[in-house]
Amino acid sequence: MAKPFDIRERAFLFAYEVLAAFPHTRPLDPPCWRVWSQLVASGTSVGAHLEEADAASSRAHFIALNRGALRELREARYWLRLVAAAQLRGHEHVAPLEQEAGELAAILVTLIKRASAAKTP
Repeated sequence: MAKPFDIRERAFLFAYEVLAAFPHTRPLDPPCWRVWSQLVASGTSVGAHLEEADAASSRAHFIALNRGALRELREARYWLRLVAAAQLRGHEHVAPLEQEAGELAAILVTLIKRASAAKTP
């Protein structure tokens, strides 16, 4: 399946996949719950930042919101790595999420650089 071109749609699908990977079937022990709750929080907020950036009131606001999305994405990558390294429940689903997080981060870095370098009309 081809990935959507729109960064907001990709971030939405990333959030969906994070939620789908969450181990719903059994109660989680406290450390596992903590890591997964952090992952769900950061993984789902990336798209929210991007949606808000789409309605930014200025270029500076747009850049700030995209930087916020990038920070959340980097945090999500951290939690994904931790789930995989500690082999927490659901770890078998995180490799594609780590890859997508890396791709989204690269796109956001480029987007932020281009927006920062653009001249004011």
